[in-house]
Amino acid sequence: RADRYTSREFFELEAARMWTRVWQMACREEDIPSVGDATVYEIVGKSFVVVRTAPDRIRAFYNSCLHRGRKLLLGPAHVENLRCPFHGFTWNLDGSAKSVPCRWDFPQLSDDDLKLPEARVETWGGFVFLNMDSAAPPLADYLGVLPQHFARWQPEQRWKAAHVGKVIPCNWKVAQEAFMESYHVIATHPQILEFCADANARYDILGAHVNRNLTAFGAPSPHVAGRAGD
Repeated sequence: RADRYTSREFFELEAARMWTRVWQMACREEDIPSVGDATVYEIVGKSFVVVRTAPDRIRAFYNSCLHRGRKLLLGPAHVENLRCPFHGFTWNLDGSAKSVPCRWDFPQLSDDDLKLPEARVETWGGFVFLNMDSAAPPLADYLGVLPQHFARWQPEQRWKAAHVGKVIPCNWKVAQEAFMESYHVIATHPQILEFCADANARYDILGAHVNRNLTAFGAPSPHVAGRAGD
């Protein structure tokens, strides 16, 4: 249905009922290698500070001061604590309140009231995932068979050499689905037909959240198989 790609109402439903419940990759572990290293992850109007709070612990806090809602961080940083740039409310790396300027003006607030709310965090293969839903299944259940397919490649032993991102003014499904098939190669990327077997691709649905597209490189497309290498 075309309206799934154009309807503002449907997009708002996705924002409220899907993105708030699914596991999503926020960063790589090497993006925040040391205690105090932090980065910002944003999705559908929500912002999170993903911070390494201990050598073996990563947490994700909602990126909003509990006083006036100002973002605590605007981008990657190394921090000793999380301090709001507006009024100076400050939190320890574990999300507990550290200091409040003129604390006597807030007698109604306890330290428990001031604890930063957070999302769940789990890791796999060097990837850091977060989930806003405290009742969501564990990441391992969500990934299903995917780790088995990557066991040989040991993604936890890899690192990110470069990060390139681009904001595309379209519904997220349009951008996502543009890279989920090889049917477009003959028209969009004809220069690779001699070594990309596009029309021989295989598609598998391996679970509720995992699918696979196998396209052979190093083999000619059947569209040019008779003349490849001429």
